[in-house]
Amino acid sequence: MSTEQRAQNYKLRFLFKPVLLFIVLALASGFWTLPCAEAKIYIDITSPGIRQLPVSIHSSQTPTAREIVSIIKSDLEFTGLFSFVDPDLRGAELIADIDVDLSGGLRVILSLKDLVENREVLKKRYIASSIRPLAHSIADDIYYVATGGAGIFRTKLSYLVSAAGGRKELRLMDWDGRTSVSITSKGLTASHSWTQDGKYLLYSAEKDARWKIYILDLMKFKEMVLYSSAGLNLVGGASPDDMVSFSSSKEGSSEIYLIDIYGKGFKKLTMALGIDVSPVFSPDGKRIAFVSDRGGTPQIYTMDANGMGIRRLTFEGSYNTSPAWSPDGKWISYVGRINGKNQIFMVKSDASDVRQLTFSGNNENPSFSPDGLFLAYDSDRDGKKGIYIKRLHIEGDKRITPRDINASTPKWSPYFK
Repeated sequence: MSTEQRAQNYKLRFLFKPVLLFIVLALASGFWTLPCAEAKIYIDITSPGIRQLPVSIHSSQTPTAREIVSIIKSDLEFTGLFSFVDPDLRGAELIADIDVDLSGGLRVILSLKDLVENREVLKKRYIASSIRPLAHSIADDIYYVATGGAGIFRTKLSYLVSAAGGRKELRLMDWDGRTSVSITSKGLTASHSWTQDGKYLLYSAEKDARWKIYILDLMKFKEMVLYSSAGLNLVGGASPDDMVSFSSSKEGSSEIYLIDIYGKGFKKLTMALGIDVSPVFSPDGKRIAFVSDRGGTPQIYTMDANGMGIRRLTFEGSYNTSPAWSPDGKWISYVGRINGKNQIFMVKSDASDVRQLTFSGNNENPSFSPDGLFLAYDSDRDGKKGIYIKRLHIEGDKRITPRDINASTPKWSPYFK
């Protein structure tokens, strides 16, 4: 193993180990009470008129406590579902008391109380080696109590950063743009994806004048070549049963193929005039969305996972690319060109109800959060291209990458199991 590979592995351990360690210790740390299935839901995220829940957070004023509270507030605030009330004032419905103990490590006790009903709704002890994963996990727990749904605050984004000489570097970061680490920088394209269990990253790169598809085991920090052939090989996505979709021009025009994560089960799915690219599995693995110019211009199509049942999905505009499924399989987001600019759209998977989501600058490469409430994408609206997150339930966008780097092509991780 080279010095560069050792350095990358160390960075990956720094990124993932605190999360895994925290999960184990939190579950084994003495007490952990969460609301039962019949518990009160404070925010109905399925309601058309979503309200903001007023919350207070009380803690000591040590630097560590202030940092933890700041991260929790930032997480919850961006959802648009929470407002914050000073603990000394009235008006909050929930109050989170955060007790930080630094003797013998980083230990936190969270007590979450319903001030209207005067009862404790959550109490949990956390032991961790890193502040950010711990704070994100507390935010996840508060979010769960408030909504009954899982939070996205411990999820990750893979993305590309442009470097000197046209080189692209594949990186990982927290959902809020922090804790960014490098994965690889060898001849990368914009083509990369997660497996649906979050254990592997898939990406396409050129090495030794040959395009290869790589798979990186994020727990063992081991990279392997999944597929290699003549032509351009671009990874698409993965199914729940570990099949990987990709496009390859090994026979001339680009067609869509399948292979499993062990390099077996190779199968060709399409054989049409024109180009077929960007194949992505639906969440249940039964359908594949892809891009084809078989009708004369690039459009979004869907087909069964065996290559049958091909149907055209987009009919508006002459250039539509980059499909991405919502976690419930009901929507597909994509990039459409309008007035010379690329914009993000959504359409139901039955081809109805087309919605334009962005309007300023060039916006590309949409990727849904695992709860389906947010969309990550890249945009040059502020000059240099960066990664943004859009709220889909309430209006609001946020740039999460620094303005001094050129960042693109975000892919949102699933929940980590």
